[in-house]
Amino acid sequence: MPVRKIKNNYLSVTGNFYSIKNSRHIASESKLERDFFLHLEFDKNVLSYEEQPLTTYYSKNNRRYKYTPDCLVFYKNRRPCIYEIKYSSEIKEKKVFLKEKFNQIEDYLEKNDMDFSFFTELDINIIQLENIRYLYSFSSYKNEHMINSAIELIQNHENVSLNKILNNYSIDRFKQNEILPYIWKILLMNKIEINLNEKINKETFIKVIHE
Repeated sequence: MPVRKIKNNYLSVTGNFYSIKNSRHIASESKLERDFFLHLEFDKNVLSYEEQPLTTYYSKNNRRYKYTPDCLVFYKNRRPCIYEIKYSSEIKEKKVFLKEKFNQIEDYLEKNDMDFSFFTELDINIIQLENIRYLYSFSSYKNEHMINSAIELIQNHENVSLNKILNNYSIDRFKQNEILPYIWKILLMNKIEINLNEKINKETFIKVIHE
């Protein structure tokens, strides 16, 4: 759980959403943080992550300051990594101060077998972000009958376009629109996958993940 309570103030856009990977609500201090967390939800190498995960200290002008990083990410095949989530303009403006501060932080993290990295808006693929925002909007859909129907439908028509799957399900547009959210729901359940770097449309190719 986060070690520092996230405050709502005029400089930030606070919010929270339910994280599938963490099975709990995650709090964010900005749109950029939320976008970063959403990317983590779709990264197959990410096991889990935690906002405001720990507190350490750094020194400046003979004074000791507290530091709480933005996020700690646990991976399947690499060391845990602390991320500082900032807009590139802020990094540029505070370059000298941040370099001194984070050089000390990196030393601490290295001793504790963790990596360090920045995440900025420049790391975002806009098409991918639009796709994952759209897909994650279906995370709360819980109709078990419709979920099972979507799983059965995909298994019968695997590795084809979304349009073909929908037409094989029904020629009725209403019924197609009824099943569509659950096709995306089972994507969030890691039953299928798509190319997130291409804008989602009816020609999107859907690949079944065989366990």
